[in-house]
Amino acid sequence: MSGQGAGQPVLRRLGSAEARAERERLLDLHDEVYAGTGDALEARESFAWFLDHWSARPDFAAVAATVGGRLVGYAYGAPLRAGSGWWDDVSPRPDEAFVAEDGGRTFALSELLVDQAHRGTGLAERLHRELLEGRPERRVALLVQAEHTRVVALYERWGYRPVGTCVPFDGAPSLLAMTRPLPLGDWLCQ
Repeated sequence: MSGQGAGQPVLRRLGSAEARAERERLLDLHDEVYAGTGDALEARESFAWFLDHWSARPDFAAVAATVGGRLVGYAYGAPLRAGSGWWDDVSPRPDEAFVAEDGGRTFALSELLVDQAHRGTGLAERLHRELLEGRPERRVALLVQAEHTRVVALYERWGYRPVGTCVPFDGAPSLLAMTRPLPLGDWLCQ
């Protein structure tokens, strides 16, 4: 992991234990990024449940970006377990061969966020690439708010394709399920 000079973000991998140790900082950045958005996960307590759920898994993986020791972005996720219900609420329902999870087929990108000062700098792409580089799974999946068209377009530039939409929990907005093959290969964010 490295930065590109003074003031450039430095990337660091986190496993379950490191993420739990950094929990309050991860939540603080979430609060900063989501403040005033009205998002279903804007409340710290709501997001904390998801962070705790994912980071408790032994196969959890994360990458954090810091500048001068200040957390400015992170991405995390874990492989979907065999028999996962990840695809259950996706409409239109993908065929059974597509949704069959074996514990090593799909890495779920659960969160990717960057503070306001570092948006548009390529940091999100760096976090994304670092998190997924060398993953053994055959594909990556994520959920993104369908109404966030700029974010959807960014993921499409990164090679993701829509699968369908879902509302995975009460109070959640309509989310677009997207996937792309792994390994990432030589693509560039534009």
